[in-house]
Amino acid sequence: MQTWIILWLYISSTVIEICTGIASPLQPFTTYDHSIQLEANIAELWWTVNNTAQEITFELHVKTIGWIALGISPAGGMKGADIAVGWVDSSGKAHIQDRFAFDKQKPVMDNTTQDWFLLKGQEQNGWTAIQFKRS
Repeated sequence: MQTWIILWLYISSTVIEICTGIASPLQPFTTYDHSIQLEANIAELWWTVNNTAQEITFELHVKTIGWIALGISPAGGMKGADIAVGWVDSSGKAHIQDRFAFDKQKPVMDNTTQDWFLLKGQEQNGWTAIQFKRS
């Protein structure tokens, strides 16, 4: 059974960083400038902004063996969100899809632009970890 977990990250000029309480048994693939526990013992997010390259590298760990997603919305909520959906298949290969939400419904494939790029992914001990960037 796949689990739909959609997490909304609101990026503004002020970013609050919470560095304690990370529970994922998987170590991040690299070091990051920021991290937050989105839901205790369920979901954690790390990220670094590269202003020169105009991109953000994210790493999302979620306690699931299904697929996981992260969305960025200009107004908050699901409507108008640019969404990355990532998963690790049965052979251990990571995947990512660029999707868009027109409203509070299943996001459609975003065929207009490719903003999300897979870097790495793994699934272990009931956790899924996906590293990706948005440019």
